[in-house]
Amino acid sequence: MLLGAGENILRSEYAVLLEGESTAVLPRSVGVLYLTGFRCVYETNPSRGVVRNLVRGRETVTVLDAALTLVRNVSVIRPRLGRPRLHLEVHRARLTFDVLDPDAWQAAIADARRSVPPAHAPPTTSTHTIERQVVKVRCRFCGVLANEVDGRCPSCGAPL
Repeated sequence: MLLGAGENILRSEYAVLLEGESTAVLPRSVGVLYLTGFRCVYETNPSRGVVRNLVRGRETVTVLDAALTLVRNVSVIRPRLGRPRLHLEVHRARLTFDVLDPDAWQAAIADARRSVPPAHAPPTTSTHTIERQVVKVRCRFCGVLANEVDGRCPSCGAPL
């Protein structure tokens, strides 16, 4: 898995894809589920036979590569029999994974989703305002208003 600029892996674990709407792999495929600061990724090695794996090496297939902003729902399915499972609903897929601690995954994904800035948020800019107060004083000889910092009246030239 390639990481983008400023992206780091928050959590990774071997997982089994139990059910999913994906044509890339069959259900019950074993792979690795990654959670980064920006996306959720599931990669698996499809089985193509022992000889092919020895000759060409194992190929990795990315089943899920969804930005955290596209993750609609993360839940834990608790069947009556068996272990709890992690259920992800993304833009065009619903995937169910068998992981060791689905509650921790749900909490980690929720924390990561809260820390992702919205895509259409305006950039934060800071503006500095320098305020200058101008105090006017009235000349005691001619009555014209003049700036306090001026030493003499602009009308009659008298000292202020």
